[in-house]
Order: sequence, then structure tokens, then C-alpha cells
Amino acid sequence: MARYRILFHVGGPAFHPVGEQAARVAAWLGKDYECRCVEGRAAFERLGDCDLFVPMGLHWTGQRDAYRPPYAADREALERYVASGRPLLVHHGAIASYDDWPRFGELLGFTWVWGTTAHSPVAEHRVEVLPTGHPLVRGVENFTLTDELYYEIRPSPGLAPQVHAEAAWQERRLPMIFSAEGGRAPGAGRVVYLANGHDLRAFECPGLRKVWLNAVRWLLELN
Repeated sequence: MARYRILFHVGGPAFHPVGEQAARVAAWLGKDYECRCVEGRAAFERLGDCDLFVPMGLHWTGQRDAYRPPYAADREALERYVASGRPLLVHHGAIASYDDWPRFGELLGFTWVWGTTAHSPVAEHRVEVLPTGHPLVRGVENFTLTDELYYEIRPSPGLAPQVHAEAAWQERRLPMIFSAEGGRAPGAGRVVYLANGHDLRAFECPGLRKVWLNAVRWLLELN
């Protein structure tokens, strides 16, 4: 019987195949974890029944008629989840979701600011692990993957994220792996943001796989 319940928030444009990525993560984790993928705002209805929430999907107003905004009950559910101290593992494009609900990014801890945040072209990039000694990067060496690199991501007010890996691009050092605790609401617990992961090519990287496994264990306080 699975010991930990993980809820993946998926859906959005096909260029971010987050459903397949979530399935890949579930396979990495194995039988000790009950992994459920729910698309869009319906995921907020399941927050009362999970130990770890993993926002991955990209849902924003630019999708026009395909966009489904969260209901008031959905917003309240995420507020309760974060205030309960339960953790968040935030993936790549999820930080651009629900741009008509700014509190969403604040609760995640990281926001894509339209008109400010941007990304590099998809290419082969080297991610350099910093010597933070954090469990997120335990056993992880520098790795190379095919991906796009986000930059000018905005942390939430009051959040003090620690950066555990960076990638160089155009003479800039871009943070790729973040962790933080608290800061978003009274009672808020741990959060990890993994900026890498545009498509399945990034998930072929053994280093990224190790980071995901480390992140789940740290967020659930298993290491």
C-alpha cells in the first residue's frame, strides 16, 4: 500500500507535455507513492487528500477560450493547503499559470511576470550544482540537458529562496533549482521550484531525475 499521496496538477499546451512528465516521475518514485494527475482547476478540489502538491500544468489567459479560471473555492483550497504547512514541488511553466489570479504565484513562491520573465532558446545547456550541501542536490553532479532556461523569475514577497544550481547563458548565471520555507502565508512549509523541464528531452537527463527524487524526499521530510 502506498504511504505518500502526490497530486500532480497537469494540462495546458502540448509544448509542455506535463502529463507524460508526471507519469515519468511517478515511475521513478515507485510503489511507496500514490500519484494522481488531475488537469487544470479540478486539481484544487483534491488538495485535501494529498501529502504533496506538484503544480506542473500551464493554464493562463492567453489560451483564450480554452482557459478555465479557478473558482473561489479553488482559491480558498490552495490558501488552506499552503497554510497547513504541507509542501509544494513547483515545476517549470506552472509559475505562469492563472495570471488573472496573482495570489497563485505568491502561494507557489515563484511567479512568471509577463513582459519581464523570459527564456532562452531550447538548446543543450550545462547546469552547475552549487556547494550548498542541501539534500536537494545530494549525490547530484553537474549535468547537461536539452532545455530552455527561465530568467527574471520573481520570488514572492517575504520569501528567501536558496539557489542550489545555475546555468550560464549570455554571460548570465541563471538559477535553476530553488528551495525555501515559509514566507507565503502564516504556517507555510517547504517549497521547491525546479526551473528545468520544457519537454521530455530534459527528462532524459539522469541528473534531473536525481534532483526530482531528492526533492520529493526532502519535501516529505524523508531525508
